Amino acid sequence: MMKPAALSVAVSQNSEARLELENLKVGFKRQVILSTITLTVKPGELLALAGPNGGGKTTLLKTIGGLVKPLAGRILLDGKDIQGMGKKEKGGCISFLFQGATPDWPFTVQEVVSQGRSPYRSIFAAETALDRNATDRALMTAGLSGFEDRRVTELSGGEFQRVLIARAMAQEARLLLLDEPANNLDPKYQYMVMNLVRSMTKSGLTALVSLHDLSLASLYADRIALVHQGKIVALGKPARVLQERILAEVFGIPLVISPHSQDPRIQAVTFPLPE
Repeated sequence: MMKPAALSVAVSQNSEARLELENLKVGFKRQVILSTITLTVKPGELLALAGPNGGGKTTLLKTIGGLVKPLAGRILLDGKDIQGMGKKEKGGCISFLFQGATPDWPFTVQEVVSQGRSPYRSIFAAETALDRNATDRALMTAGLSGFEDRRVTELSGGEFQRVLIARAMAQEARLLLLDEPANNLDPKYQYMVMNLVRSMTKSGLTALVSLHDLSLASLYADRIALVHQGKIVALGKPARVLQERILAEVFGIPLVISPHSQDPRIQAVTFPLPE
């Protein structure tokens, strides 16, 4: 089978970011959701967050993105605590794609992607040539050339997901947070979306991606952090984390690990045979 051409994503010289979580504790009222989370994500790394529902993956992403205030600990981006960043500065550093985002307003694709430039201009400021270039580059890289005038309410789920990622590209943030970007997409769009994210990290951007699909995590992630009951219970390269014993303990089901037919270093994770 012929492989698609590799994508090349242009990023700014200041695009690389090192993320450090130090003894992070997060909770609501009296309930602790995450405890003692310590983690470093290197520039250009794609780290997948995997684990059962309710384990704390989305809460961790929201906390890193500044939407949830931690009870204790620090979140550092290139050594600077994000709690001390203003809204504009944070918007220029971090891009967050929520799980299950839907197009509620009939904006055009061009308008949505250009929203990624909002951290760099005031509310009523006109779009600059720099803004237009960043938007056009993001549209082209995401394979959306020719979609500019389409209404996002008319797009498929996979097409809209690419629009959101293009908006993140136009934003030129250094840290990308994605909550289940491939969820509810057919295999073609899962492949396209994850290839797009992978190409961005190869150009220097740092990404944390929550994934339910463990095979996708093995295929695309540099490392996997397995989050269970508010803690990181396993962290490392996919082959080290995706082991039957570890997954059985975390998910409570004897998942089957087998080598990918095209590369034995990559694991495919499947269900056991039905009883």
